[in-house]
Amino acid sequence: MFRAIWDVESEIRNELHPAEVIVWTGQPTAWGTFVFKWPDVFLGVLFSILGSILLLPADNKVVSIDKPAGIMGIIFPGIFALIGIAAIARVVFEVIATSRTAYAVTDRRLLIIRNMIRRRVTTIAPTAINVVEVREKWDRSGTLTYRREGDGDSVKKFGFLGIPDVREVAKHVEELRMTGKQAS
Repeated sequence: MFRAIWDVESEIRNELHPAEVIVWTGQPTAWGTFVFKWPDVFLGVLFSILGSILLLPADNKVVSIDKPAGIMGIIFPGIFALIGIAAIARVVFEVIATSRTAYAVTDRRLLIIRNMIRRRVTTIAPTAINVVEVREKWDRSGTLTYRREGDGDSVKKFGFLGIPDVREVAKHVEELRMTGKQAS
């Protein structure tokens, strides 16, 4: 079944309350996701090549590899190849998912809308913003982390990843956070 082209603006408008005003909208870049995940691609290719080489016997003047006999000659290299293919597939899936993600800052809240296999909307109220952290790259794009939740030793972060002009968005999020502090 063919899915219609994803219209970011209408997806965001569908989530707004009456009289809610959009301050900023954006999407993460697929290239930024790929650059962040390139080590996974590299290891995936390495594991796939290693598993494939071990699956096929080679006997020439440069390389001489004996294929292990029995079922272990198939299972062990096959696991390497499958791990490599799975790592590459995961990165491809994340790059595609990035193109189906939208971010919005309104005068009342922050929105993250993901529409890949199923539609998921994450809403962050101004009172729930407990940190605003900016990681900026040379081209003024970057990542904005605006909430952390801790479960024991682990920390779950919420934020806008791979957005252009991250400092401008940080100002909007900080203004929203201040309105939440004044209201409470």
